[in-house]
Amino acid sequence: MIAALATALLAFQGQPDLEVERDTGPRVVAALSQEVVEIRSDFAGAEIVLFGAVTDMEASDDLVVVVRGPANDLRVMRKERTFGIWINRAPVRFEDVPSYYTVASTRPLQEIGAFSALRREGIGLEHLRLTAPDSERTEVRLGVEVTVSDIGSEVIEYREAISRNRRRDRLFDETTTGVQMLEGGLFRANVALPPATPVGDYTADVYLFRDGRPVASGTVALGVRKAGIERVIYNFAHTHGWLYGLTSVALALLFGWGAAAIFNRR
Repeated sequence: MIAALATALLAFQGQPDLEVERDTGPRVVAALSQEVVEIRSDFAGAEIVLFGAVTDMEASDDLVVVVRGPANDLRVMRKERTFGIWINRAPVRFEDVPSYYTVASTRPLQEIGAFSALRREGIGLEHLRLTAPDSERTEVRLGVEVTVSDIGSEVIEYREAISRNRRRDRLFDETTTGVQMLEGGLFRANVALPPATPVGDYTADVYLFRDGRPVASGTVALGVRKAGIERVIYNFAHTHGWLYGLTSVALALLFGWGAAAIFNRR
């Protein structure tokens, strides 16, 4: 297995988009067992392998793998009971929320990196950047510019709700022992894609931590695409939205009329 990984890495080293080089110090080279995942109607999830090698790695170093899916805006509302009826109230719009986010590491993150380093790189669910600009403003306190939320500490509950719902669908995950170190600086990590995996462009970042801070990193790209008839419908809906809507309404009316005609005959 190690020989196969080494052979594959030599083949991938010729592709510039698979590694981030530094002038000096350690270097991270990474690749995926599958660069494109096709989603069809019977898609039940997939598991791909991220593997690679680190040069000049020390015994105390750690690796962290972060896979991020396409980002989009998300509107979160709080359910409140009014006169015995549950209704959605107090909406908050978050910008650039990753549709997929998973972290794997050689040890627990708090033992690998300093708080400031993890927060700066957005590594870990605790440090995932979830901003709601419509409800935030900038103030200067004690000579320092800080961001203040208009909804106060409640914004934490909204962020936790996003994380909780995404974890329920297995779109958010954090594994403290998900990176396996092999001989000669080689490593591997499994990346699980659930059935609800969104389509789009993904990035897998590999960070080498030393003394609490990242000293090298590498990035590989992953594409999740619709395939077969699903791809035709998906592309049609996104390129000709108005026509797709009219077609859907026409088909709904046609099938409704057909069903009514069949039942009337009986």
